[in-house]
Amino acid sequence: MGVCVYTEQTGTTKLNDKEINEHLPRARRQDPDSLAVLCEHFYPKVLQYMRYRTKPETAEDLTGDVFLRMMRHIGRQKGSLVAWLYRIAANVVTDHYRRRNVRQTESLDEAGDLAPATSDMAGTVQARLDLETAMRHLTDEQREFVVLKFIQGLSNADIAEITGKKLPALRALQFRALSALRVALQHEETGNHA
Repeated sequence: MGVCVYTEQTGTTKLNDKEINEHLPRARRQDPDSLAVLCEHFYPKVLQYMRYRTKPETAEDLTGDVFLRMMRHIGRQKGSLVAWLYRIAANVVTDHYRRRNVRQTESLDEAGDLAPATSDMAGTVQARLDLETAMRHLTDEQREFVVLKFIQGLSNADIAEITGKKLPALRALQFRALSALRVALQHEETGNHA
Protein backbone atom coordinates (compact mmCIF):
# COMPACT_ATOMS: atom_id res chain seq x y z
CA MET A 1 0.00 0.00 0.00
CA GLY A 2 1.38 3.43 -0.97
CA VAL A 3 1.72 6.37 1.35
CA CYS A 4 0.04 9.71 0.81
CA VAL A 5 2.65 12.42 1.18
CA TYR A 6 1.94 16.09 0.69
CA THR A 7 4.38 18.93 0.90
CA GLU A 8 3.89 22.62 0.30
CA GLN A 9 6.58 22.47 -2.40
CA THR A 10 4.72 19.98 -4.59
CA GLY A 11 1.55 22.02 -4.70
CA THR A 12 -1.74 20.42 -5.48
CA THR A 13 -3.44 19.22 -8.58
CA LYS A 14 -6.94 20.60 -8.98
CA LEU A 15 -9.22 17.82 -10.14
CA ASN A 16 -12.71 18.26 -11.48
CA ASP A 17 -15.49 15.78 -10.70
CA LYS A 18 -14.91 13.87 -13.95
CA GLU A 19 -11.21 13.39 -13.19
CA ILE A 20 -11.97 12.30 -9.62
CA ASN A 21 -14.47 9.76 -10.95
CA GLU A 22 -11.85 8.47 -13.42
CA HIS A 23 -9.30 7.86 -10.65
CA LEU A 24 -11.73 6.43 -8.10
CA PRO A 25 -12.20 2.93 -9.60
CA ARG A 26 -8.43 2.50 -9.94
CA ALA A 27 -7.89 3.79 -6.41
CA ARG A 28 -10.41 1.25 -5.16
CA ARG A 29 -8.16 -1.42 -6.72
CA GLN A 30 -5.21 0.11 -4.77
CA ASP A 31 -3.56 1.63 -7.84
CA PRO A 32 -0.73 3.71 -6.29
CA ASP A 33 -0.86 6.45 -8.94
CA SER A 34 -4.59 7.04 -8.57
CA LEU A 35 -4.35 6.93 -4.78
CA ALA A 36 -1.54 9.50 -4.92
CA VAL A 37 -3.53 11.81 -7.21
CA LEU A 38 -6.60 11.67 -4.95
CA CYS A 39 -4.48 12.19 -1.83
CA GLU A 40 -2.73 15.17 -3.38
CA HIS A 41 -6.05 16.71 -4.35
CA PHE A 42 -7.87 16.19 -1.04
CA TYR A 43 -5.03 16.51 1.48
CA PRO A 44 -5.02 20.33 1.73
CA LYS A 45 -8.80 20.41 2.13
CA VAL A 46 -8.84 17.80 4.88
CA LEU A 47 -5.87 19.49 6.58
CA GLN A 48 -7.76 22.78 6.61
CA TYR A 49 -10.78 21.01 8.14
CA MET A 50 -8.53 19.47 10.80
CA ARG A 51 -7.02 22.86 11.65
CA TYR A 52 -10.51 24.11 12.53
CA ARG A 53 -11.18 21.13 14.74
CA THR A 54 -7.82 20.59 16.49
CA LYS A 55 -4.55 22.30 17.42
CA PRO A 56 -2.28 23.09 14.45
CA GLU A 57 0.43 20.73 15.65
CA THR A 58 -2.13 17.90 15.86
CA ALA A 59 -3.87 18.64 12.54
CA GLU A 60 -1.17 17.21 10.28
CA ASP A 61 -0.89 13.94 12.21
CA LEU A 62 -4.65 13.47 12.21
CA THR A 63 -4.85 14.30 8.50
CA GLY A 64 -2.29 11.58 7.87
CA ASP A 65 -4.51 9.19 9.84
CA VAL A 66 -7.47 10.11 7.61
CA PHE A 67 -5.55 9.20 4.48
CA LEU A 68 -4.24 5.95 5.96
CA ARG A 69 -7.84 4.96 6.72
CA MET A 70 -8.87 6.09 3.25
CA MET A 71 -6.26 3.88 1.60
CA ARG A 72 -7.14 0.89 3.78
CA HIS A 73 -10.89 1.10 3.16
CA ILE A 74 -11.34 2.76 -0.24
CA GLY A 75 -12.16 -0.60 -1.80
CA ARG A 76 -15.43 -0.56 0.16
CA GLN A 77 -16.23 3.13 -0.46
CA LYS A 78 -19.66 3.87 -1.91
CA GLY A 79 -21.53 7.09 -2.61
CA SER A 80 -19.90 10.50 -2.53
CA LEU A 81 -16.13 10.29 -2.10
CA VAL A 82 -16.05 13.78 -0.59
CA ALA A 83 -18.70 12.99 2.02
CA TRP A 84 -17.02 9.65 2.80
CA LEU A 85 -13.64 11.34 3.28
CA TYR A 86 -15.03 14.04 5.60
CA ARG A 87 -16.92 11.40 7.57
CA ILE A 88 -13.59 9.63 8.10
CA ALA A 89 -12.07 12.98 9.15
CA ALA A 90 -14.89 13.61 11.63
CA ASN A 91 -14.42 10.11 13.06
CA VAL A 92 -10.66 10.65 13.39
CA VAL A 93 -11.30 13.87 15.32
CA THR A 94 -13.84 12.14 17.57
CA ASP A 95 -11.42 9.26 18.21
CA HIS A 96 -8.63 11.74 18.99
CA TYR A 97 -10.72 13.56 21.60
CA ARG A 98 -11.99 10.35 23.10
CA ARG A 99 -8.38 9.27 23.57
CA ARG A 100 -7.49 12.64 25.05
CA ASN A 101 -10.71 12.82 27.09
CA VAL A 102 -11.17 16.51 26.29
CA ARG A 103 -14.00 18.46 24.75
CA GLN A 104 -14.49 17.84 21.03
CA THR A 105 -13.67 21.28 19.64
CA GLU A 106 -10.84 23.43 20.89
CA SER A 107 -10.75 27.16 21.23
CA LEU A 108 -10.45 28.81 17.87
CA ASP A 109 -7.47 30.71 19.31
CA GLU A 110 -5.62 27.40 19.12
CA ALA A 111 -7.31 25.94 16.05
CA GLY A 112 -5.52 27.65 13.19
CA ASP A 113 -6.12 30.06 10.36
CA LEU A 114 -9.63 31.20 9.51
CA ALA A 115 -8.88 33.62 6.71
CA PRO A 116 -6.49 33.41 3.78
CA ALA A 117 -3.74 35.98 3.50
CA THR A 118 -4.69 39.08 1.51
CA SER A 119 -3.02 42.34 0.57
CA ASP A 120 -5.15 44.13 3.17
CA MET A 121 -3.53 42.40 6.14
CA ALA A 122 -4.99 44.70 8.82
CA GLY A 123 -8.53 44.17 7.55
CA THR A 124 -7.96 40.44 7.24
CA VAL A 125 -6.58 40.16 10.76
CA GLN A 126 -9.52 42.12 12.20
CA ALA A 127 -12.05 40.06 10.22
CA ARG A 128 -10.38 36.86 11.40
CA LEU A 129 -10.44 37.98 15.02
CA ASP A 130 -14.11 38.98 14.71
CA LEU A 131 -15.00 35.63 13.12
CA GLU A 132 -13.02 33.64 15.69
CA THR A 133 -14.74 35.46 18.53
CA ALA A 134 -18.17 35.08 16.94
CA MET A 135 -17.67 31.35 16.28
CA ARG A 136 -17.00 30.79 19.98
CA HIS A 137 -20.69 31.53 20.53
CA LEU A 138 -21.76 28.63 18.30
CA THR A 139 -22.42 25.12 19.51
CA ASP A 140 -20.01 22.40 18.34
CA GLU A 141 -22.67 21.22 15.90
CA GLN A 142 -23.19 24.72 14.47
CA ARG A 143 -19.43 25.34 14.24
CA GLU A 144 -18.89 22.07 12.35
CA PHE A 145 -21.69 22.96 9.92
CA VAL A 146 -20.24 26.44 9.29
CA VAL A 147 -16.78 24.98 8.61
CA LEU A 148 -18.10 22.27 6.27
CA LYS A 149 -20.53 24.53 4.42
CA PHE A 150 -18.85 27.90 4.18
CA ILE A 151 -15.15 27.19 4.61
CA GLN A 152 -14.88 23.77 2.97
CA GLY A 153 -17.66 24.57 0.48
CA LEU A 154 -19.51 21.26 0.76
CA SER A 155 -23.10 20.82 -0.35
CA ASN A 156 -25.93 20.17 2.11
CA ALA A 157 -26.25 16.68 0.62
CA ASP A 158 -22.60 15.93 1.44
CA ILE A 159 -22.96 17.43 4.92
CA ALA A 160 -26.07 15.29 5.48
CA GLU A 161 -24.08 12.20 4.54
CA ILE A 162 -21.21 13.22 6.84
CA THR A 163 -23.33 14.11 9.86
CA GLY A 164 -26.19 11.66 9.40
CA LYS A 165 -28.74 14.50 9.54
CA LYS A 166 -31.65 14.93 7.18
CA LEU A 167 -31.74 17.93 4.84
CA PRO A 168 -34.59 19.75 6.67
CA ALA A 169 -32.63 19.44 9.93
CA LEU A 170 -29.55 20.85 8.20
CA ARG A 171 -31.52 23.82 6.88
CA ALA A 172 -32.71 24.52 10.42
CA LEU A 173 -29.15 24.10 11.72
CA GLN A 174 -27.87 26.51 9.06
CA PHE A 175 -30.49 29.09 10.01
CA ARG A 176 -29.63 28.81 13.72
CA ALA A 177 -25.88 28.92 13.07
CA LEU A 178 -26.08 31.96 10.80
CA SER A 179 -28.45 33.73 13.20
CA ALA A 180 -26.08 33.09 16.10
CA LEU A 181 -23.11 34.27 14.02
CA ARG A 182 -24.97 37.42 12.95
CA VAL A 183 -25.85 38.28 16.56
CA ALA A 184 -22.31 37.57 17.75
CA LEU A 185 -20.74 39.62 14.95
CA GLN A 186 -23.11 42.53 15.63
CA HIS A 187 -22.19 42.33 19.30
CA GLU A 188 -18.47 42.35 18.41
CA GLU A 189 -18.96 45.31 16.07
CA THR A 190 -20.82 47.41 18.64
CA GLY A 191 -18.49 46.28 21.42
CA ASN A 192 -15.40 47.25 19.43
CA HIS A 193 -16.75 50.72 18.70
CA ALA A 194 -18.00 51.50 22.20
